Amino acid sequence: MESEDAFCSRCGQPVSKEKIISPNPPAMAPREVEVSSESDLEEAFVGKKYDFYSNKWSILERKKSKTSWNWAAFFLGPFWFGYRKMYIPVILIAICYFLLDLFLYLTQYQYSQESYFYDPVENIMLFPLTIVFSLFGNYYYQKHTNRLVDKVNLQPFNQEQKRTWLKGKGGTSWLGVAFTFLFLFIYGFSSAFLLPTNVDHILTVKDGYFYEYPTTSVGDAFDDFFGDPNWEYVSSDSPFDIIRFTGSADLDGEYVDIVIDFIITEDSFEIHSSIVDGEFLTDDGIFYLVDAVFLSDDESGMFN
Repeated sequence: MESEDAFCSRCGQPVSKEKIISPNPPAMAPREVEVSSESDLEEAFVGKKYDFYSNKWSILERKKSKTSWNWAAFFLGPFWFGYRKMYIPVILIAICYFLLDLFLYLTQYQYSQESYFYDPVENIMLFPLTIVFSLFGNYYYQKHTNRLVDKVNLQPFNQEQKRTWLKGKGGTSWLGVAFTFLFLFIYGFSSAFLLPTNVDHILTVKDGYFYEYPTTSVGDAFDDFFGDPNWEYVSSDSPFDIIRFTGSADLDGEYVDIVIDFIITEDSFEIHSSIVDGEFLTDDGIFYLVDAVFLSDDESGMFN
């Protein structure tokens, strides 16, 4: 009955016909909790220097910028990336080195033998790349960290398992430094083979030997015999790789200027021509000149 519907059938208490409102759903967890959780994972990934990098990243986000200075990246370059286990930038840096080497190779840039491994022009050309490392290193490291944190969040791990996984993937690694050094060493060796420089060609002759004199290198013999020895790669006007040696020697009691051109073949080299005080030597004259260099036997009239 309708009258009975107004009372409870068990206790007899009146029942309100007003709509019963369910209690409010549980409130969402405060945003600070999520941030704390993400920060905890970032700290597990970065390691001891987390406060330093967290401060750098906060500044980047506040300024809505991608650039901030990183002294470690400035001084260590690719080795800092390897130390922080960021190997893709190491590969990209090697590609940039290759492109620079290719440019210098195609333009036939002349390296100095004295500063071959620390060429000032090459270092000046690499300096802008070093600046890029320094300015974008912190930003790239933040993206690298976020990518790994996002990746572990997709896994069915609890918080402690996530931290353990991130500690293994992040942090620092001297093995990463060793990998970077080995990778760049292999690159340098391959580049020297594929893109030989003028110094590489010069060393082919200087470090080589004549069949008749297998115990003394050409470079040692020539540098000892001649005064003011100079080696130069000259092939801009020739289809061959030509090494030109210039120097002076005391012949028959007077100093003469001597020019000797070497041609590099596929597996050897040979003397192409020789000029003494502006006059070309005959084949016999060249033969006696080589004898004089290696045996120090300056016989009168041997250049006739």
